[in-house]
Amino acid sequence: MKKATTISLITFLVMGLLAACSTPSYFGKTYEPTEHVDVYLNKADVKKNYTTMGSTKVAKGFSSLESAQEKIIALGKAKGADGVIMELTEDLVSTQQTGTAVVTQTKKKNVVGTTNSSTMDIKEKKITATFIKYE
Repeated sequence: MKKATTISLITFLVMGLLAACSTPSYFGKTYEPTEHVDVYLNKADVKKNYTTMGSTKVAKGFSSLESAQEKIIALGKAKGADGVIMELTEDLVSTQQTGTAVVTQTKKKNVVGTTNSSTMDIKEKKITATFIKYE
């Protein structure tokens, strides 16, 4: 029994590391690698003329927003981007509802009912990154 638990734990850890080490997929043009990528959170913040060279979407497989941002910047450098415009969104994946109900009878034969319920939205964070090349 102990051996099976150890194997399961090792498998889980390896899968977690692979997910954390994965790089986002890229769709677009590639140029000579760059040393620095400017980061923007809104198109209006870009004050230079630019062309869009490509994009990526990251929805799963990142352990934190900071690590996802670092991976996107590294991808931008590798693809030759001068800047990246990142947008963070949350999509509603599902809604979970839980509840309890209790019915009790009093000494006077009255029935008393009480209920308690809660609803929780399950959301998934997504990062959309647009890579740009200055003109």
